[in-house]
Amino acid sequence: MSQTEVKIQNIVLPYDIDANLQNYHELTVKGRNSKDMPLCYDPEKQCHVLKKFSFASFMTYFNCLQTRRWKRFTNVQSFRLHLVVKGKLSAELYDIYRISSNCNLRLAKTEVHTAEEVSEITIDIPESRDPLFGFCITAFEDLEIYGGWYSALVEENDVHDVRISLVTTTFKKQEFIKNNIKMLKDCVLNNSELKDSIFVHIIDNERALDPEKLNCEGLKVYSNNNTGGAGGFTRGMIEALSLEKEPTHILLMDDDVMIIAESIFRTFYLLRILKEEFSGRFLSGAMFDYDIRERQYEDIGFVHKKDASYGPLKPRLDMRLLSSLITNEFVSQENLENAYAGWWYCCIPAEKIKENSLPLPVFVRGDDVEFSLRNKAEFLTLNGICIWHVGFAGKFNAAMELYQVHRNSFIISAASGICTDISFIDRIRTLFWHNLTEFAYANAEQLLDSVEDFLKGPEFIETLNGEQSLREHSAKNEKLMPVSSIEGYNVSQDPYEYKRLNIIQKFIYVVTINGHLLPGFLLRNTPSVIAFDWFFVPGKNFLRKRLISVNKNDNTGCMRTISRKKCFELLKRYRKVMKNYSKNHIKTEKEYREKFSEMTSEKFWRNYLGI
Repeated sequence: MSQTEVKIQNIVLPYDIDANLQNYHELTVKGRNSKDMPLCYDPEKQCHVLKKFSFASFMTYFNCLQTRRWKRFTNVQSFRLHLVVKGKLSAELYDIYRISSNCNLRLAKTEVHTAEEVSEITIDIPESRDPLFGFCITAFEDLEIYGGWYSALVEENDVHDVRISLVTTTFKKQEFIKNNIKMLKDCVLNNSELKDSIFVHIIDNERALDPEKLNCEGLKVYSNNNTGGAGGFTRGMIEALSLEKEPTHILLMDDDVMIIAESIFRTFYLLRILKEEFSGRFLSGAMFDYDIRERQYEDIGFVHKKDASYGPLKPRLDMRLLSSLITNEFVSQENLENAYAGWWYCCIPAEKIKENSLPLPVFVRGDDVEFSLRNKAEFLTLNGICIWHVGFAGKFNAAMELYQVHRNSFIISAASGICTDISFIDRIRTLFWHNLTEFAYANAEQLLDSVEDFLKGPEFIETLNGEQSLREHSAKNEKLMPVSSIEGYNVSQDPYEYKRLNIIQKFIYVVTINGHLLPGFLLRNTPSVIAFDWFFVPGKNFLRKRLISVNKNDNTGCMRTISRKKCFELLKRYRKVMKNYSKNHIKTEKEYREKFSEMTSEKFWRNYLGI
């Protein structure tokens, strides 16, 4: 068998990416002082310039090579580094590894190259067992850098035909979706490498885009009823599988994200040389925080058994740091229980959809969790395959986090039999108590709504107007105002300060429902400042008449006042809802399970979407 050389990763340079990321150059290149930007851009020559005797390190998130990962998941036999430059340079090649908690470098090779004209230089990368490889450049004269890439040698028979259908669904995110369409047209659809290997489906749930203006070869806009993310992504799956040239993979991507073309290129490069044993895996793109753009928030999530919450597998990592790149390599992604890939960027083998049907009609939240767990998905991740997602520094949304998430948690568990060892009802009980004792009565009401609506059975979901439902529950959210306008707000109080209760105080807190059963003169009138989100500290709530709930991200908040009337009404409703759940949940779960095949069928979805 003969070998062939394939590109596996482009060198990402600061001015090759979205302008909004150029201030975060430490993700692409660093100087001797990592905060210094060593390259400048020459717009006439369209190249980056490294000045004489200057140094640039490409041992960064986008430009390190995950050698161990490429060897494990693909049949690559050796690696090469390619640079297109003009000038004289010294290239130092390093293996990057960890001993204990320290990050270490091992010099693997040094080569000096001179290019009198713009030309490609190629450097063979030495064999290594270390997880990461990186390189640095020193310029001996003003060096023009036009680009670069890593390649690998593989057997010709190990290169597969890959066709990707990218599906993104949009609703009221015009600025983001138009920017992403432009990027896809300019950088992906017009690129000879991918032009014949990708088709883009834009599912417009708002019906605000003009298909005639946007449609082109390889991209089509579909006007769709607002059936949420689940409906939009499902419409895209149906359209993708209806193409004359059926895709091998379907790539789902959110609309309110910032993305660079390299993520899509790396997706294609990886998929086309995957080993057969890994071909059924979901490729999960990392989610970075749009507001803290160097921070990786999640690449794979899982449902926590302990408290039925959802969260990332890995800690939040500052990807400017080499130590974070190493940490990212060593957190195991194998044999994860109740793990899922979020649909902000998730590439799914088309066979999985054909074999195991379409998503559940849950509007938003939980569709990606259910689909991963139903398929018993295993995952692939790769540095540089990522998006920047809006909303993680935004304010807590009770309609979404307390009603929508928990209602859908009950539904997806009942319908497809996932997470049966996780008690979502216990989470409702815990959160109900937290919100009641923080005087967040509307939040407690949303939690009870989630249980009641689940118990209405599958017919409720099949006929629900998800947009209207979400709007109605959003109207119950607390109204925030600038903290400066809240009487009694003390800026020196930290809402995230931890304050303990002693044993006697804990007893009083529980028995009196944090003062709801006490006369008013025993409660303190001075308000305490607490966090608006999940952070729960009984010591800060203890025996107050008022609490100021603050969102530090945008300096807004609201005043909460104790109300015995609301408390007792909610407790009465709580007992009724829990009694109803205990009596009927097994019957309701059975109904969902019996309807599962129908609700995930193409026939159901075509009718539901009005196709």
